[in-house]
Amino acid sequence: MKTVKLYLVLIAVVGISFSSCNKDENDLSDNEIAENVAQLSLGPVLNGMINNSSTRQQLDDIPDCSDEAPAYAQISLIYGDANTAVDVVVEILSDENGLFTAYNEDLEITISPGSTTVSVTLNDFLIYSDDEGSPGEVIWVAPKSGSEFEIFVDEPLPNSWELRAGSKTYIEVPVICFDDRQVNMYGYQFFDIFPTEISTLCFFANYCTDSGRHYTANYSLDLYLGTSDAGEPLYLDQTPVVSNNGSYYADPVCLSVPSPPEGIGMDEPYLYYEITLTDWPGNYGSAEDNVESGTLSWNDVQALLNDDGTTTEYLHIFINCGKDDEEEGEDTYVVVTVDTENINEDNLNTTVFFTDSRSNSTSNVSSPENHIALVDKNRKIFWSGRTLENTGEIIEIVEIYRKEEGGEFILVRTYTDPEMEGFVIGDIRSDYVEGFEFYNLILTIYGETERTFVIDPKLQMNR
Repeated sequence: MKTVKLYLVLIAVVGISFSSCNKDENDLSDNEIAENVAQLSLGPVLNGMINNSSTRQQLDDIPDCSDEAPAYAQISLIYGDANTAVDVVVEILSDENGLFTAYNEDLEITISPGSTTVSVTLNDFLIYSDDEGSPGEVIWVAPKSGSEFEIFVDEPLPNSWELRAGSKTYIEVPVICFDDRQVNMYGYQFFDIFPTEISTLCFFANYCTDSGRHYTANYSLDLYLGTSDAGEPLYLDQTPVVSNNGSYYADPVCLSVPSPPEGIGMDEPYLYYEITLTDWPGNYGSAEDNVESGTLSWNDVQALLNDDGTTTEYLHIFINCGKDDEEEGEDTYVVVTVDTENINEDNLNTTVFFTDSRSNSTSNVSSPENHIALVDKNRKIFWSGRTLENTGEIIEIVEIYRKEEGGEFILVRTYTDPEMEGFVIGDIRSDYVEGFEFYNLILTIYGETERTFVIDPKLQMNR
């Protein structure tokens, strides 16, 4: 799973309904129109299409309007059979007929040879005020289909139409006023509207029965901007893709998340997640009332990034795998993730990744040589393996043994249990010792070829 950290700079967002008026005679620019292009101009019309009784009864729900004048439009559209994307900021002009976007070469839509028309779909449209010659604040937005504010326009976005070769086409786009406290009611994410740095955050979950048996989990994920579910919802009801190709498998859920709002430090919590276990027939069956929640800082999110600064590891959540109320301490679960497509003997520290259950901190994610699994006295540690991508290969932890110069003795023994297929289990000594135990872990990749590697992480006892 290779995901890329992105930097979002004024991404387009626009919801709108269209009243298409072809104004071929209206001189939208002084440029001549070539026969193989269509020149497009969009005109924001504030609340212009609210004309039915049901929406009129709800006008009090429309957000208050800013006194700022419209100055710029952020436009996101696709056109043609190849869905060519256009994302552009355009100045807004006005005349006796109203507002319209200024000529911009990006809005000269190319028409394929042999065709006389081209299909265009407008996905996003934002209107900004002026801030010393550049876009200032968002003041108008058109709601998208499926959003709570779609009732205030006749045709919420996305919307499509055909442009004719050689034409200058003007499209009216009704919009409503924007309130940044109600971002999701327009059909956009918080960070779609506000310029910010974007990173990728991935989740993966395991579920433990009360008897201690360990399963790959199916779940529903909610993520909020804040420190509780009272915050701004960024994503709701996100679920993994699950399958069974020899063993039960779930893809990580990967989401784009913004950097913290102004005034929140890099190490302060600003994201809150809730993961609710859901049914998985044939695997563990029916889900009980199991929910895991937590908060993350920007530093936590960034800690998941690999050394290349673009690919990322997942945050590993363990459901019902925590502390036993009847015994002191808790068991430790370690997952060894292998990039089977790129692994070789020379790059084990960049193609094998460790996560563990001792906290929800992403600082657990590390290369083999840097991973230190914390364990409690008289408890257990469980190792399991999985592939980075869903390649259909199987990762088996074959053996775990102490190095010759192994440091402190922390592991009493390692073994397997038929009731916990896919795991190697280690018993921890009953008294506390300081320092590390250095051990080797042998893993085998079963696929088209069989490959075996030896890696060398560490153990340390938790006080």
